[in-house]
Amino acid sequence: MIRRVVLLICFVLLSAVPALGALRIDLPESAMNGRAFLVTVHADAQAPVKVTWGDKNISISVVKTDNEYKGVALVSLPRDFAKKTLQISAVEETPAGVNTVSRTIPVEHKKYREQHLKVDRKYVELSKKSLDRHYAERATVRSMMESLAAERMWDADFLRPIPGGISSEFGVQRFFNGKPRQPHSGIDLRGKKGTPIKACADGMVRIAIPHFFSGQSIYIDHGQGVVSMYFHMSKVLVREGETVKKGQVIGKVGATGRVTGPHLHFGLNVSGVAVDPIPLFSEKK
Repeated sequence: MIRRVVLLICFVLLSAVPALGALRIDLPESAMNGRAFLVTVHADAQAPVKVTWGDKNISISVVKTDNEYKGVALVSLPRDFAKKTLQISAVEETPAGVNTVSRTIPVEHKKYREQHLKVDRKYVELSKKSLDRHYAERATVRSMMESLAAERMWDADFLRPIPGGISSEFGVQRFFNGKPRQPHSGIDLRGKKGTPIKACADGMVRIAIPHFFSGQSIYIDHGQGVVSMYFHMSKVLVREGETVKKGQVIGKVGATGRVTGPHLHFGLNVSGVAVDPIPLFSEKK
C-alpha cells in the first residue's frame, strides 16, 4: 500500500514538471545578409526563452495557444555577413533544468550595388559646427538603442509606411563625388510633399526631433529589439513618449535635412542591425 502511494506521488510530481526535449524552433529554409527573418519557438510550458545567433541574443515571451506555448522573434544578419551558414538556438529554463535546441541553415549572399553621384560640395564637406551637431545626435540615437522595450509590440507583417515605389534600395554603397559613404541603411520611398506617413507597427515614439542629416525624424521602439525610422518629413504629428498603433499617421513626407527632393527614408533596425524592410512588409509592392 505504501509503495503504491509513493509511486502515485512520484507520478504526480513528474507530471507537474515539463519534460526536457519539448522545445522546438521553426526557421526559414535559408537566410540572407542584410535581412531579418522570423523565428517561431514552440514549448510545452510558459518559461523564459532566449533566442541566440552569432553574438546576438533576444529574450522572448511564450504565450498559450491551443495546446502549446509559442513565441516569435526576429533574427537579423548585417549587410556584410560573410559566413555560409547560421546557427540559431533557443534556450529554455524550466523547473526540470535548461533545455536547448539548435538548428543551422544556409546563408545566401546578396551583392549590393554601388551608386556614384555627383553632388554639390556643400552636401559632402561639412563645417565643424555641423559635424559636432551630427555626432551629438548620433550619440543620442545610440543611447536610445541601448534601452529598448523588452516586450514585443509588433506582429509578423509590417505595414508599408507610404505607397510610393522605391527610389533607392537598401544596402547601396554610395559614392559622393568619388568618395565612399556608409551603405544605405534603409530604403527611399517616393512620395509627394504632404503624403501621410503611417507607423509600420505598434510601438512607442522614442525620438521625434529635427536632425542635421535626416531632417524631421521619428524613431519608434516596437519592442524586442525592433526600431523603425522615418526621415526627411515635412511635419511630425506625434510626440516623444507617445504610444502609436500600426497604421496611425505619424507625419508627412517632406524634404528636410540633407536631401534634394521630397521622399521618405524608412529604416528598420533589428537587434542593433540595419536590415532591408521590404521582405517584412505585408505588401511588398
